[in-house]
Amino acid sequence: MKMYKKPIWADKFLVKLIKVETEVIKEACVMFVKDIMTQNVRTINQNQTLLELQGLMRNENLRRIPVVNDAGQVVGIVTNTDVRQASPSEASTLSRYEASYLLSRIKVKDVMTHNVKTVFDHADLADVAALMYQDRIASVPVLDENGNLCGIVTDTDVFRALVDIFGLSQTATRITLDVSDKPGVLAELGKLFADRGINIISLVTNETKNLGNKEITLTVDLSQAGMDIIEELREAGYSIVNIATSKVK
Repeated sequence: MKMYKKPIWADKFLVKLIKVETEVIKEACVMFVKDIMTQNVRTINQNQTLLELQGLMRNENLRRIPVVNDAGQVVGIVTNTDVRQASPSEASTLSRYEASYLLSRIKVKDVMTHNVKTVFDHADLADVAALMYQDRIASVPVLDENGNLCGIVTDTDVFRALVDIFGLSQTATRITLDVSDKPGVLAELGKLFADRGINIISLVTNETKNLGNKEITLTVDLSQAGMDIIEELREAGYSIVNIATSKVK
């Protein structure tokens, strides 16, 4: 049986390093689905017709819509691919009237995906990303604590969150280090940067092939401090794997 391997980035986490007096404290910052989901999501009743669904998607430029029952509970999801596959082919000899009549006879529940995956708004984004990767789904309806639909999270939302986590949406320098996997490494690095007045935008850890080591990628703002920190890291014994600067126009 082939076991699912969680994507590497799904276990990565954003860490803020806060200097309080002389002590650097590591604070793990978990990103939740509610922080990135699309709210005020449009829905369609399972008993509405494919013709109504087609019009809604076209008028509001939607690619996917959660499907609800009469009680407002999520019972499925329908995509523009579902609509396209259920619609008459463009090569069909049916007239526009005949095609519309056909679509008006098909219910949304006949073409939607049943047993749809849902998540709660307080779910960890990393877990939801792993779910989407594992099940090969591009979107997941989001429920509040009462089980009511409150949003939808898509693969685009996840990608956008990763861009923010890595600090790619702003001009910054990413420094990747190969360090010993031992307590206190993050605190040492945090103090080194804090003492020089350098802001750490984000910090991501990753497993390496070297047993007992980890890769740490720091996204930092060197606009004021310059690149002297690179040589100081080397002098402090850190192995620098890569340096990259992203410039946002």
